[in-house]
Amino acid sequence: MIVLLLLLLLSPRPALAHSLKFSDSELTLRGSEALWHIRVHAGDFDLKFSRANEAALREYLPERLTLSAGGESCIFQKLDWSRQGESVTLNLFYHCPQSRPPLQVHYDLFYGDPSHRHLLKAEAFGKIDSRAFSAGNIEASFGEAGLSETILSFLKLGLEHILLGYDHILFVLTLILGARRLKNLLWLATSFTLAHSITLALATLNLVQLSPTLVEPAIAASIVFLAVLDLRTPEGQSPKGMIYLTFLFGLIHGLGFSYILKEAHLQAGNLAVPLIFFNLGVELGQLSVIAAIYPLTRLLAKLLKGAYPYLQRATLGVIAAIALYWLAQRIFG
Repeated sequence: MIVLLLLLLLSPRPALAHSLKFSDSELTLRGSEALWHIRVHAGDFDLKFSRANEAALREYLPERLTLSAGGESCIFQKLDWSRQGESVTLNLFYHCPQSRPPLQVHYDLFYGDPSHRHLLKAEAFGKIDSRAFSAGNIEASFGEAGLSETILSFLKLGLEHILLGYDHILFVLTLILGARRLKNLLWLATSFTLAHSITLALATLNLVQLSPTLVEPAIAASIVFLAVLDLRTPEGQSPKGMIYLTFLFGLIHGLGFSYILKEAHLQAGNLAVPLIFFNLGVELGQLSVIAAIYPLTRLLAKLLKGAYPYLQRATLGVIAAIALYWLAQRIFG
């Protein structure tokens, strides 16, 4: 367990505790004319976004970004783009001979990168809907039987955010190591779930807004605090007031979860399904971590007996060190 945590600390890839990269777009189909407005980070792509490379851009992008409506391909017309620093904005214009459902969207700017996620909001046929794309999921349909696609895409997005979000995994691991008993762990998990569900909803609705520059360090600090608290607690006891602390820290983590949904530019009338199923995906991810790690800790406690408390405390020490490293990195860049 300690070896895995040390590898996590030394690995360059999860330096900021999140290995996912995001881009987003808005697609509007009015009559036979479609506009696809896409925002990407230039550093996430091998393709050079420069005026000297403009001819290659105009040839390459329409091949990777295609639309069809009513079973007939939409015709790419023109590309406008701009770059400010590493932020690139693309505007692609299409003519769709058929202006009836379904609207089929093909987004493939992933370059085979499994860590890239793209969030799309589409307005077509009098409806607004959202989808999450990945390297293994580059097609989406709008206008016909699209609810199941929305459910699955946001459920998967929430699940992946936990399983690929190393800071959230370490937080749950700290809860497991400090809970001592399964009953206590379930109460702590329930408190954490309730809290982050509240702030996830409030932040996604823009009723609560805090900058990631404040929230991300606070998430790392919550892990440091809990790990140190567990270390200072006498053997065989659980830290006092843990359920309240877990609720407080859950509020902070919920704000962190919300930044992904904000990338999708969801509107209030189109928010319920993505919010519910993203949150459900997060819960499934947390339960998966608990189901995988808690039995392992019990098995190790049984096998190692008197040596297990030393392993437990050493693991908590490594967790605190990793989280402290993330905290410093998020504050000082």
